Amino acid sequence: MKTAVGILLLLLSGCAAQGPATQRGMAPENGIAFIENDWKRALQAGRERNLPVFVEVWAPWCQSCRSMRATVLPSPELAPRADRFVWLAINTEVDTNAAFLERYPIDTWPTLLVLEPEQGTVVSRSLGAMSVQQLLGYLSQSEQAFHQDRQGQQGLARADALALAGRHEEAATAYQQSLAQLPDHDSRRAGATVSLLKSLAATGHAIDCVRHAAKELPKLTRVEDRSRLLYVGLGCALDIETEEARALRNTLEQEALRALDAPEETLTSPQRSSLYEVVCEVREVTGDEPGLRKMAETWWRFLELEAERANGAEERAALDAHREMAAALMDRPEVAIPALERSEKAFPEDPGPPSRLASLYLMAGKKDQALAASQRALALVTGTESTRVLVGHARVLRARGERAEAERLLTDALRELDPGSSRDQRRRRILEFTLTQLREDNTPSP
Repeated sequence: MKTAVGILLLLLSGCAAQGPATQRGMAPENGIAFIENDWKRALQAGRERNLPVFVEVWAPWCQSCRSMRATVLPSPELAPRADRFVWLAINTEVDTNAAFLERYPIDTWPTLLVLEPEQGTVVSRSLGAMSVQQLLGYLSQSEQAFHQDRQGQQGLARADALALAGRHEEAATAYQQSLAQLPDHDSRRAGATVSLLKSLAATGHAIDCVRHAAKELPKLTRVEDRSRLLYVGLGCALDIETEEARALRNTLEQEALRALDAPEETLTSPQRSSLYEVVCEVREVTGDEPGLRKMAETWWRFLELEAERANGAEERAALDAHREMAAALMDRPEVAIPALERSEKAFPEDPGPPSRLASLYLMAGKKDQALAASQRALALVTGTESTRVLVGHARVLRARGERAEAERLLTDALRELDPGSSRDQRRRRILEFTLTQLREDNTPSP
């Protein structure tokens, strides 16, 4: 996405806190004990017990992952499934997971997989966060597919495998063929369509992504399923300026507004908040400044209410990225600063809150505080998450008139990346984009 909101999200808003709820060595009340970051051990357990392996692929900077870990995966409603899967969590920031990520490349967080344990073949794949009810449905479908198709090479499983292999043109065709065979109200349609839209977007077919979102939307009866399509479909529509695209974008925006008016219990907090986000993005690209401001203010009131309702610091901090974005869109960074300061106190070992604070302080003109917060984040960050923190630090340096130091920081980081590593490709794109923006900014330093 090329909008200011999209760039802010891409470059600065990924560092959600990794609080205590993300460490799950002990089984919670629902009896589900995750194997952490040990793919081979999980497959071995699946072979010994003749069970499918459920994989949660997450990252500590991913707010949707954080929300699922805090509110969905510990749910008592999952208890009947505890002994019917082997449960594996893969943190994409952990170096020892490199072999897993080579076998199953990930470009969406969270990604949920179900594998058959003999060969590690993909039985099913789902992109993005789910509610408890959506996850229950996904587990039932995956368990059925596991027992019916142990090779995992038919229908949706084949399409998922193609997408994971990066063969998105073939995957898109396979998804369309599978969707053509599913009844209109089949519960698998939402997940399959989201995967189709992602494959179309990956191959540059943004207008086809929008068309399919509009086509499939009427076939989904549940608001939570419709919200998944709306988020991806509107994302595809943001940067296409044709008459057809504008008409489809308007249709999807109206559907998103209807979803936001749905009863509270029909959407999880992250699902509703993501709809606010994408509607704001639409209004930004269409130049509707009054509408953008009004929607951002409504979004902020929602976020404040969710903070009051949150069951603990982990659940409250799950929407910190959206607090940062909504405050920026209102041009009122100061309103989000107390929440991020509170998150930093709650999670003192996490670089996410001080990194977000640096951005908010900078927007508020508090350059010294921005520098101090950014330095605190740099002292804590490790792994691929460091790219996002470095980008934020470069922006702070530039604002303080230290452009040469900002360029050196980014250039040194680029030199350290492994040109042959697929994991480093995304980091390289972010660093190069930021460095280009920095060099093209001819505004005199203060």
